[in-house]
Amino acid sequence: MKKFIPLYIALFFAPSVMAQELMSVYEAPDEEKSVLQINSMNYYASNRYNNALADKFLFGGTITTDIKDRALNRLGSLNSFGGQAEQELLFYTPVFSPIGDERYGFMVEISDHHLLSTHMASDLFQTLMYGNAGTLGDTMDFGFTHAQYLHYQKVGIGIYEKSTMSSTRLNYVIGSRAFEGRLSNSWMLSQTDTISLQLQGAGYQTDRFSPYIGLQGSGVSVDLNYNFKFETKNGREQILNLQVNNLGFIYWNQSTIDYGVDSLVRYTGFDVQDFMNEPEGAENNYNFQDTLGIDRARGNVLKALPIEFSIQKLPMRESDKKLQFIGGFKTLLTSDYFPYFYGGAYYAVSDAFTGSTRLSYGGFGRLQWGLNLNYWAGDKARISLGTFDMIGFISKTYGHGRSMHLSANFNF
Repeated sequence: MKKFIPLYIALFFAPSVMAQELMSVYEAPDEEKSVLQINSMNYYASNRYNNALADKFLFGGTITTDIKDRALNRLGSLNSFGGQAEQELLFYTPVFSPIGDERYGFMVEISDHHLLSTHMASDLFQTLMYGNAGTLGDTMDFGFTHAQYLHYQKVGIGIYEKSTMSSTRLNYVIGSRAFEGRLSNSWMLSQTDTISLQLQGAGYQTDRFSPYIGLQGSGVSVDLNYNFKFETKNGREQILNLQVNNLGFIYWNQSTIDYGVDSLVRYTGFDVQDFMNEPEGAENNYNFQDTLGIDRARGNVLKALPIEFSIQKLPMRESDKKLQFIGGFKTLLTSDYFPYFYGGAYYAVSDAFTGSTRLSYGGFGRLQWGLNLNYWAGDKARISLGTFDMIGFISKTYGHGRSMHLSANFNF
């Protein structure tokens, strides 16, 4: 298990060329043209663990005592680490309307999604990193530890309003792989010659973690994307973008493994570091599932998708103001995600080139500084490239994550 999670965290670094990003700029659409959008959003972040520690799990290397000590001193009631990797291809065409109304066109989506969301109790981090020798006589609280990984694809069709590009989309969801586990009232008490361990929790995992598109579940979802136009007191037109995504579920197949544990066990002559330092494949590997009394059953599992909600004030390319305010809010319905807020400024250097900068706080991370650049090739195409976390690119000590997003629009 100790090598299991880092393996799937590394999926966020797989090369990607195509997501439901926090949008960079609103451009008035040409209602007679089709639009192809290619979007990619990839990030991971933590509110406690800096990149010096995260890089060791992701890419290998020695976790020094100094790195562990710095992380332990920053831990609190919520120690989150998570991220998303979303690759999306969207096609809009005004050629026909599925509902017979000329104000609306037809759209198609194909997308690939990864989500990682974790919280590790401070006492569990200390036990795993330092062992139990230094906590004799202390009760270590492991409660509310949580880990979730989800990989799925969406194939969707919908309608969009030609004048604003607002859309409603119905998706078929392909579940590729997943695992989730959470602990409730769980603790460990170490004494001179015994360890008492209580575990209460539940979880599930798919039967296989390969191939890439696993076809181990199916479901449906709805995505809503609306652009609301309004005017300020001085008559300037403004845009608010509202997105609600992943209103749906995945029904995992009958080979899915459902876990549950509610046990109190005692060990004699055991040290946590014996397990942590034991090489994989050694003859004395512990079978923790049996020893801890973890119940397992196979069968279908129904799980809701992690709903995303965001609202943002977008800059407008057609505005006569070179400098515009941007800001927004996003939340992701998973227990490890803190509401995400951002604010900043957008500046039009020329008709072809614009940029924006932002400060944000929340999500899986903490304070972040982001940059985004936009380039227009006439009226035919727009390319945007940016990051929500420049600090993460610059520093391993002060950076608590990394991100990169790319989008391209083609009109024809």
